Amino acid sequence: MPQLHSRPLTVESINDFPDDILIHILSFLPIRDAFRTTILSKTWVPLCYSLPVLHFDDKDVNNVKERIQFRQMLNAVMFSPRSKHVTLNSFNLNYRSSDDCFTFEKWIEAAKQRRIEKLYLYLPKIKSLAPTIFCCETLVVLKLFSIQVTTMFRSSVDLPSLKTLYMCFVSFEDMKDLMKLLSACPMLENLKTLCVDANAGVTAGGYFEPLSKLINADINLFEVPLRAVYNVQSLYVFWV
Repeated sequence: MPQLHSRPLTVESINDFPDDILIHILSFLPIRDAFRTTILSKTWVPLCYSLPVLHFDDKDVNNVKERIQFRQMLNAVMFSPRSKHVTLNSFNLNYRSSDDCFTFEKWIEAAKQRRIEKLYLYLPKIKSLAPTIFCCETLVVLKLFSIQVTTMFRSSVDLPSLKTLYMCFVSFEDMKDLMKLLSACPMLENLKTLCVDANAGVTAGGYFEPLSKLINADINLFEVPLRAVYNVQSLYVFWV
């Protein structure tokens, strides 16, 4: 039986890989580690700005200097001219700073310009979030954790492609805002809520057409009007 001889894997041999394979490999690394690989080869720098999956988490940020560096990296990646024409499949942001949300909103706008498909946000210290995230033609999955949303009274809300919406510890100023959001998701198939505060004492008013495409609903009692989900295929209602 002939023996198989493998060639040692070196930086030079990896550089022979097509860019799409290198980008796929780098996508499995935390964003900081992905950029650290550029020490091995400067030709990988443009690849780090072209990653279709971005995951930023500031859990290891411990001081002001590290906070500034974290924001600088976010700015560099989100506003890079190299990334403008690269579709962003997934953007996951865990941001625990109490900074004002102006820069954060620009990050979201940059993600929308890259035709974002999946968005995951955890923002426990942002005082109020403008509803700009609720107007995006390409968004398919939206998961929100620990977020306060400002009023949608004068805001455009349109999520024509959204199929999955998860909300955990999300607060709206009014039940009408929550109903406006659900009404803007005509293709919604999966809905899950936990500790959603929409001032349930205020009725939404008016007629609300049920979500006709909804397949699965996992909701806390009284958080979502039952008339919005009454024709769902699978319904789980709990009370905490």
